[in-house]
Amino acid sequence: MKLDASLVARAVPPGSMRYYAWLFTPEVQRDVMAALFLIETELHDTARAPHEVAHLRLQWWREEIDRLISGNAQHPATLVLQAAAQPCVDFKLLHDVVHSAAQELANATYETDTELRQYLHCGQGSLMQLGSQYLSETPTGTLLDAATQLGAFIRQVEILRDLRQDLHHGRLYLSLAAIDPLNIEYETIQTGDWPDGFVEMLKSVCTQHLAGYATLKQSLLSSEKKTLRPLLVLSELYAQVLQTISTDPATYTRQRVELGAIRRLWIAWRAARTAS
Repeated sequence: MKLDASLVARAVPPGSMRYYAWLFTPEVQRDVMAALFLIETELHDTARAPHEVAHLRLQWWREEIDRLISGNAQHPATLVLQAAAQPCVDFKLLHDVVHSAAQELANATYETDTELRQYLHCGQGSLMQLGSQYLSETPTGTLLDAATQLGAFIRQVEILRDLRQDLHHGRLYLSLAAIDPLNIEYETIQTGDWPDGFVEMLKSVCTQHLAGYATLKQSLLSSEKKTLRPLLVLSELYAQVLQTISTDPATYTRQRVELGAIRRLWIAWRAARTAS
């Protein structure tokens, strides 16, 4: 079962960071990876649709996941996942991804860092864990946990990169526990000029996540790196984005940080080679 070329292009637009993750996926598993990214794209767009439409779409996806679990998928992406399924694959993880999209639609806030981590692990983390189940015939608990953490890291970088845009639309993906000690009103961080204390807090968050990512990479066995190569390629691209933001969040969140085409290819190739 293969995805139509137009759907592959929607899932992994040529030159995008997800495109390079797909490019460095073993050829036999590329359709699965594109299918996962297509579901992610569909749910991302759904979470930003008008509420009545979005709720209907989310309900459809909940039903489609149940159909997938019972072997009666309808969507092109879930049909690919169904056709390539292995005994270890847990389609219930997609319910977590839909739940994450529902949180985004509701503009949910997160009181603590623990609640925020749960959101990160539930969405992109669960999607990448499902991907790792296709990349390995016998995934270990360590491998699945690493995939989840890589997915959470990717989403965390997206949050920091798109912080101003999300704030403008009333979405806050930072824990209130991190903001409250700064005594800053929400309206203040919605403006163009951020207080120094808020900027320093963001620098600390960036440093913390870069360090966590580096520690995770170092903990992986060579065999685990090889299996998770597509995820590591994507994570490395996002790490470079986060490295840029960490130097000056006030400046590098005003405009979406984009890596140049040649730089993306170089980073992706180097990450793929390291993981081989």
